Amino acid sequence: MKRSYVLLLIAMVVVLTVSANAQYSRIKNIVNSSHDMSSTSTATIKAVSNTQICYYCHSPHPDLNTTDPAVTTAPNGQTPLWNHYLSSKASYGVYSSPSFDAFQTDIADVGGAVAGSAAVTNLCLSCHDGTVGINTLYKGEFNAAGRRSPDFGGGINVASYMPASAQVGGGTDGLSDMHPLNFTYDATLAGKSVSLVVPVTASNGFGGTRLGVNTSSGKFLPLFASKMQCATCHDVHSQANGRPFLRASTTGSELCLACHGK
Repeated sequence: MKRSYVLLLIAMVVVLTVSANAQYSRIKNIVNSSHDMSSTSTATIKAVSNTQICYYCHSPHPDLNTTDPAVTTAPNGQTPLWNHYLSSKASYGVYSSPSFDAFQTDIADVGGAVAGSAAVTNLCLSCHDGTVGINTLYKGEFNAAGRRSPDFGGGINVASYMPASAQVGGGTDGLSDMHPLNFTYDATLAGKSVSLVVPVTASNGFGGTRLGVNTSSGKFLPLFASKMQCATCHDVHSQANGRPFLRASTTGSELCLACHGK
């Protein structure tokens, strides 16, 4: 009997581990990806000398940087321990088409948003809309010269911007001509369509649950407060499926059919 309990416990641990791994990337997978901007990275865009990997986005003790001349105005205290200034772009526009508009969703502009589930998308846009330097940070680098933005090739405190080839949400069109985001995707919305898959509640691997959809290979695409955001399809910590950090493969349209394959 005792042996049976031990085997059952092992089986439960394995299931939980697989569930967690299916939904979340290993953070260390960011090493040498395009989001690894340390000087030791193999990425094209990177620092001249700073060897830190995580701090271009995160800091365990984030605070407001008041010494850099090339920063945007933004509030302090962004989660998750965010170390990068947000864009001050007021509007990105919203997607519109006859078929999408017929659903009468609650889609909303993410411009200027700094709270709620839309903040997930704002974190991405803080680099990718091309208006804020990739090296424009709250924390900056600490050394004898004081706190300053790291050198990305142009010099200390000189902002280095996202190249046009990697910009999203920039220009006059913003996000209006891209896949819609920041709208509620739930059973009600799925019921209005003949092809949308009904989202499911799945274990998050940490004792809680989250809403999302599963792909044919078992990958999980999470929703954020039931809303579609950039991070639903993109995992910033993993290039397992190649650029641009997709959570699932596009082979056979696996990623698309997770939502559109009913």
